[in-house]
Amino acid sequence: MSSVSRLVSSVCKKIIKPYSPTPISLRCHKLSYLDQMVGGIYLPLALFYPKLSNTWSNKPNNVVSQHLEKSLSKVLTNYYPFAGKLNDNISIDCNDSGVEFFITKINCPMSEIFNHPYFEKHNLVYPTEVINNQYTYEGSLAVFQLTHFSCGGIAISMCLSHKVGDGYTFGNFMNHWATIARNPLSSEIYPISPKFDGSFYFPPTKDEDSSNVSNNNIMPQREECVSKGFSISSSKLTALKVRVINDSQVQNPSDTEVVSAFLYQRAMATKKLVNSSSIRPSLLHQAVNLRPPVPKHTMGNIGSLFSILTKEEKEMDLAQVVSKLRKEKEEVKQKYKNAKIEELLPITLEQYRKANDLLVNNSCYDLYRFSSLITFPSYDVDFGWGKPEKVISPLSTSNPPIKNMFVLMDDKNRDGVNLTCSMKKQDMLAFERDEELLRFASPTS
Repeated sequence: MSSVSRLVSSVCKKIIKPYSPTPISLRCHKLSYLDQMVGGIYLPLALFYPKLSNTWSNKPNNVVSQHLEKSLSKVLTNYYPFAGKLNDNISIDCNDSGVEFFITKINCPMSEIFNHPYFEKHNLVYPTEVINNQYTYEGSLAVFQLTHFSCGGIAISMCLSHKVGDGYTFGNFMNHWATIARNPLSSEIYPISPKFDGSFYFPPTKDEDSSNVSNNNIMPQREECVSKGFSISSSKLTALKVRVINDSQVQNPSDTEVVSAFLYQRAMATKKLVNSSSIRPSLLHQAVNLRPPVPKHTMGNIGSLFSILTKEEKEMDLAQVVSKLRKEKEEVKQKYKNAKIEELLPITLEQYRKANDLLVNNSCYDLYRFSSLITFPSYDVDFGWGKPEKVISPLSTSNPPIKNMFVLMDDKNRDGVNLTCSMKKQDMLAFERDEELLRFASPTS
């Protein structure tokens, strides 16, 4: 047993089923083509609450657990595919078999988890079997864990199968759950009532072809990497934006554009130093949410992507990278702007084909993947005892982490950016010591 796992003193497992049975008409949830493309990885996210509000601070642990279990049961009525079973790569049998819910105690204060230099200890707040087998786990399609710390704080973690939905689905689920938990006797309606109708917009392949779609997996290969967290404050973010505005035609750069371009630039620069040679040609893949044109209430994998290519050192200028990102993003928006429903899938597949061709035709290039949850209300998730002090982003705990993966999130005050990056160890050693990076970004772990 490792020194880290010795901190766990007890684990209890329960099965939580939907509060109301799923109607017969919804029992077979067809996967969309994009659902079929995505691998079976579980997306993890954890919310940390160091101190519960006065109303909850003196209540026994089992009362906190029951509060979460009851509200989870109710929200599963709306998000019924998570409580079902995957049927190959074709559909989900929404049979209300339930989700796994673990309760555990950790013999250390929450601060010990936060102050760990990398993300190894963070894994303690996730169900062990899921986090160790994120690509092959065969349990429920959603797995949860409530963790009690010796300091009195708690962490609530969720691991949701990517087959059922993307980060947007994930975020809506946890906020809907919190709304029900916060108002158990109220008739308050969550703003977005979920519909699992992605197959209407992205029709699946025929049953006999579904395995071929899965083999053409858009999830990256696993490699031995390490993950670290950084934060960029409001003032530093403003300084980066001013630099872009002064040196380019982009006069309203977004947080995502500026931070993605800056990290991409610094990763390329430090990779050059690691190899003591000229710049390594690189690709940046940026994930895009397709709501709109797809309705906001549609859950599932509803996304596309675009890419930019950097071949020469003169192309590494921050303003130039932001300009490229903006140009590609605008072109993608135009493609979807007036698209008919039957055109959505062909356009999306063309975007993936273009990105794949860039990678295949330039196999010696470095690939950097970016996913942004900026503006998504992760820090508003209040189950009744206040908002989280810290949120750990998806894929930061992937085991092993995905190489050159960057996940961006708002910070707690909504004016800066928290980010998680995963790289090979030697690349991370150079990246985290980069003077230009550290002028604007501070390590958070």
